[in-house]
Amino acid sequence: MRRAAIVLLLAVALIGCGRKQRREPEPEGTLAKAEAFYASQPRMRQPVPHSATPEGLPDVRSATCGACHQEIYAEWRVSTHSHAWTDDAQFMAELEKSRKQGVDWMCVNCHTPVVTQLETVVVGLEGDQLHQPIREANPVFDPAMQEDAIGCATCHVRDGAVLGPYGDTAAPHAVRKADELRSIDVCTQCHQASAYFPEQNLMCAFETGDEFRAGPYDDEGAVCQTCHMPEVERPLMAGFPARSTRRHWFGGSLIPKRPEYAAEVAALQPSYPHGMTLDWEDTDVQAGETLRARYANAEAGHRLPTGDPERWILVEAWIEQDGRTVAKSEERIGSVYEWWPTVKKLSDNRLAPREERSLALTVPADLSGEVTLRLRATKGRLSDEVMEFHDLHGKAVPSLVFVDETARATVSTR
Repeated sequence: MRRAAIVLLLAVALIGCGRKQRREPEPEGTLAKAEAFYASQPRMRQPVPHSATPEGLPDVRSATCGACHQEIYAEWRVSTHSHAWTDDAQFMAELEKSRKQGVDWMCVNCHTPVVTQLETVVVGLEGDQLHQPIREANPVFDPAMQEDAIGCATCHVRDGAVLGPYGDTAAPHAVRKADELRSIDVCTQCHQASAYFPEQNLMCAFETGDEFRAGPYDDEGAVCQTCHMPEVERPLMAGFPARSTRRHWFGGSLIPKRPEYAAEVAALQPSYPHGMTLDWEDTDVQAGETLRARYANAEAGHRLPTGDPERWILVEAWIEQDGRTVAKSEERIGSVYEWWPTVKKLSDNRLAPREERSLALTVPADLSGEVTLRLRATKGRLSDEVMEFHDLHGKAVPSLVFVDETARATVSTR
């Protein structure tokens, strides 16, 4: 342990070589006003408060943490969290729109959540209007840390200490045990952001936290981390003893933010099931009868799909013969909104946790011989309209096929 601590000290010291440790301003003036303002807002509009850099560290950028916690850092680098800022072409386009409306200060709190990542901070509202924020230059803004998006400090730095589930490591920096890291509260800061602002015709519809609490997994003792941060036995860094910790991939839907990330995200598939299962109830194909495909939210503790209200799942079942489709049925799963002139939810048929349904397919009465049965399920985060509107072709990945199965069958007649 002593040798490991010495190695860790040397690594942190090397990070700081060639640059001075940043001097932390006192929380006064602009920062104090911003902290008071944010504290008056609902949780979803509060960034993570600025913290003094833990003693022993030059800064709390993710690369600094990754110099020692190399395996965790490598996992985070491919995560949706690390790609939630400039790598997210859709969000950048939406952010530009919200800047014109004056409400971007609310949006950035989930994509660059720490005050240190904000170029300007809000110290008040003109006339108490959300679209008229009073902004001041942030005295603790760190442009390099802004590029981290949802980085290590988002969850692991508070009040001048590095938080962990144990808090007993021989680290060369200040540490503190944080039981909240084992609860869903650390996730719902952003994944439970539900509000409607009629003056701006603006809506946040992220209700994953409420969906989880309403489902069966919460009562069974599961938390978000149970699925999204799989457990693993390993050292926190080289030279330390192995102990139970968690992966930091945060695979989400496994739809990559950009086309060039597809291969690294696909590698996470063994650790992250797609949530929904799809198969045939029976492959006994009888002419004139109904064939059924069964689909279920078998593994997600929240509704499917969840998060962004524009997400959807398309379930398709069809029969082919001699290369042509002779029968087909499909179902779109998701919520549908009307966005203009006012926001209105028109429908919502998303799957609750462990909910099962079936898709009926009528076999033509005159069908006979050999046929091919096909099943396909596609999950989407961007519609064709959104891709066109924001010119996202080649910059974003709209959807992912996660079930594509083929079976041979012979049609029977009664």
